[in-house]
Amino acid sequence: MRIVDWIVFFAFLAYVVWDGVRRRDSAKNLEGYYAGSRSIPWWAAGLSIMATQASAITIIGTTGQGHEHGMDFVQTYFGLPFAMVLLCIFLVPFFRSRAVLTPYELLEDRFGPATRTLASLIFLASRCLALGAVIYAPAVALSAMIGLQTWESVVVIGVLTTGYTVIGGVSAVIWTDVKQMTVILLGLVLVLFFLLRDLLPVFDFGQVLDLAGAAGKLNALEVEPEHAGLWPRTLAEVASGTGQPSFWEEKYNLWAGLFGGLFLHLSYFGCDHSQAQRLLTSKDVDASRKSLLMSAFAKVPMQAFVLLLGVLMWLFYAVHGQPLLYKATQVEAAASAEFAPAVAEIQARFDVALAERRQNMEALAALPGGPSSDAAALARYQESVRNVQAIRKEARTLVGGEVDGNGVPKDVADTNDIFCRFILDQMPPVLLGLIIAAIFAAAMSSIDSVLNALSGATVVDIYKRWLRPDCSEREALRVGRGLTLFWGAVATYMALSFAGGGSIVEQINKIGSFFYGSLLGIFALALFVPRAGALAGALGLIGGMASVLVVHNVYKVEFLWYNVIGCVGVLAVGGAVALFERRRA
Repeated sequence: MRIVDWIVFFAFLAYVVWDGVRRRDSAKNLEGYYAGSRSIPWWAAGLSIMATQASAITIIGTTGQGHEHGMDFVQTYFGLPFAMVLLCIFLVPFFRSRAVLTPYELLEDRFGPATRTLASLIFLASRCLALGAVIYAPAVALSAMIGLQTWESVVVIGVLTTGYTVIGGVSAVIWTDVKQMTVILLGLVLVLFFLLRDLLPVFDFGQVLDLAGAAGKLNALEVEPEHAGLWPRTLAEVASGTGQPSFWEEKYNLWAGLFGGLFLHLSYFGCDHSQAQRLLTSKDVDASRKSLLMSAFAKVPMQAFVLLLGVLMWLFYAVHGQPLLYKATQVEAAASAEFAPAVAEIQARFDVALAERRQNMEALAALPGGPSSDAAALARYQESVRNVQAIRKEARTLVGGEVDGNGVPKDVADTNDIFCRFILDQMPPVLLGLIIAAIFAAAMSSIDSVLNALSGATVVDIYKRWLRPDCSEREALRVGRGLTLFWGAVATYMALSFAGGGSIVEQINKIGSFFYGSLLGIFALALFVPRAGALAGALGLIGGMASVLVVHNVYKVEFLWYNVIGCVGVLAVGGAVALFERRRA
């Protein structure tokens, strides 16, 4: 980075911290600190919802996902608009039925304090586990870009974000999110501009789409499952290579996106306090609904846009020469005496494979009838694409330094390093600083909201409910600030101990999917099973979590379905207990 990039980067960081700290006057009591005094405009709350989800994981992990696997990940968001509409109809009026600071307070009215506390603890556990990855992603990016150690980057991000969140509360979170979202969108548009600037002189836009589609990178809609099996295989069957693969094992297709994604987004935006908190900061039900609908209409196009950037990065490297390895540690290992001879042999084969892919790409683009007009040329192109992927995997496996339980070397993916490599190599001065600032904006916009939400749930659902129910407002606010600081320290520690591998955006969704379905299920039980009492609520919530754990440890089921399983588990167990209690009565 040049000096001008450092100036842009540090100017942005200073502005964000100042903007958060100056909101301290609006955080003089619990209502202001955790609910913004119910005076946040709907559009600001909506942008904050988007910014919290549009984290550094979205920028780094999703572009890498698009580069490596194409557009199929967007299918996980197909259920989101339906989820937002359902939340607007059912959960928003429920949340705004009285002035609560966390949605879990409402569960006590229906099921008693045990269920409320258990739901809050599930939220605390899920977000705490995910926070490590949320901080780790931009920390790795910063380390690669400006030469800091990863732990130093983690500390910088954790300290700055915790600082203004402790002082300014949720108002600081939301209003800094608004600015951060603006920088994020500007950064992504600039990346698109530079990608198209380099690609369009080589191929026209139609050819760009044809070549990406022929390589399987535009597979945004998988309607027919690859596997027809209806019953999931056990893990023992998977290990032994027996049993019929089922569609439950497919990570991304239309049905997993519509149903698994629907439940994921219902629970994330409606039952995870880091998101549901925004619904409590607007002045009324209508404003809360508008903030949700803003995300409903904008999130899927935005996610598709970020994935498309990854696809265009793949095509950029296919045209201008692709690195064998993207991850800095792998590049360093490849140059060592231990691996250099073997890597040199792989590099020689890789260069040949790149030349063949480029030749087949140009031949395919030159076809007047498009890729489908010559099956043989299309097959040669697709084979050359697979060959390049296979050689890159071979190199990653060689230098990755990780082995499985049998001591066999593992493919250590470099998905999260692709975006960083591109902007470092291709972005001009000033714009490089702005893009790096966008990554940090995305990181901060996710971390600050979670810290404030974790603090709120701990104070309201644990401290005031069980430890000091008669504490003063002043004492509770002081404890809340202290807990924000505590959770910031925990998040930083989690990031320091996080071992990132594969796509970070996937890892976050996997972590959340263990918990989210059960949280959704308990709110569904509250709304739709009026006879369910305290025992039904507590046992239902435990049953939902247990059902996910059983399926995870016994069957081969992809993580999106965990959201459905957890919700159904809560309703099944809670409904059965409610029916039993009714018959006994």
